[in-house]
Amino acid sequence: MIACLYNALLWSMLITVANLQNEWFDMRVNTGGIFFAVAFVLALLFSMIKPLRKKLNSFAMCFFSLVITCAGLFYLLGIEGLPVIPASVIREGLMQNHLDFHVINIALIAAALGGLILTLFTTKYER
Repeated sequence: MIACLYNALLWSMLITVANLQNEWFDMRVNTGGIFFAVAFVLALLFSMIKPLRKKLNSFAMCFFSLVITCAGLFYLLGIEGLPVIPASVIREGLMQNHLDFHVINIALIAAALGGLILTLFTTKYER
């Protein structure tokens, strides 16, 4: 179950940043809301559909999702946008505009690595 949520959050960030590339869409929609809405829908799909749950419930798939998300974000944002845009999406979604980007980036890195480690331990016991 944790692996499904972890994958949903990673893929949601990639989908949200891909949507940011469309300027018309970006100006009219709260992208932070898109992030949390897509994460919720993907988590439901990943946990309810049994073949998806079986595929995604592994450390290798979570690691693959992390690598693909990092590579996709680097490709879409470049080196200049990488420290700013994902943190901006989270800050906008939480409606906490006073938070510094560095604090959010530290939380994102900790969540990515912590989720991967947590997935490593939980997938052993869920089988």
